[in-house]
Order: sequence, then C-alpha cells, then structure tokens
Amino acid sequence: MYRDDPLDDEAELRAVAGDDAVDALLEADIEVDREPLEVALDVLRVLQGWVDDASAGRWFSAPQRRLEDRSPVEALSAGAFEEVEDAARAWAAAQG
Repeated sequence: MYRDDPLDDEAELRAVAGDDAVDALLEADIEVDREPLEVALDVLRVLQGWVDDASAGRWFSAPQRRLEDRSPVEALSAGAFEEVEDAARAWAAAQG
C-alpha cells in the first residue's frame, strides 16, 4: 500500500493491530534471536499484500486454529515465530 508520508514501522503496526497488541509484543519476556515486534512487522507486510489493513488487524487479535487457538499476538509473545509466519501465509493465500 502506497502512502505519501510513510509511518514508522511501530506506529503503522499500532494503527493496524492496536496499541494493546503492540504493547504486548514489546513486553514479551522471551529469549530469542528476533524480537516479536520485528516478526509481527514481517507478518504485516505479508498480509498487506493480500488483505486490507482492517482485516490484517483483526487477524492479529483473533484466535487461530493453526496456533492452538491462540491469537497471533499471543503466539508471537510466546516465541512461536515460525508458526505465526506459516499461519499468516496460509490465511493470506486463502483470502486471494
């Protein structure tokens, strides 16, 4: 999606997924190579290729069967990065 004044990444994710979601990602206390926020931004880019921002925002907070009925935010906060990335790709592909 083209924007005249691109938002910084965190602000864009806040606009799409909400402050509570981003705060939860930032507060995640896990030992991993990548930060949950970084992975969420990568996932957002995948989703934006297939769905509008409102749909992507709902996806981040909705329980997902592929994620053992956790929301993507919950799963990312627990370090389930690959599982969330796989779930996002599968969901996005099903939207097309």
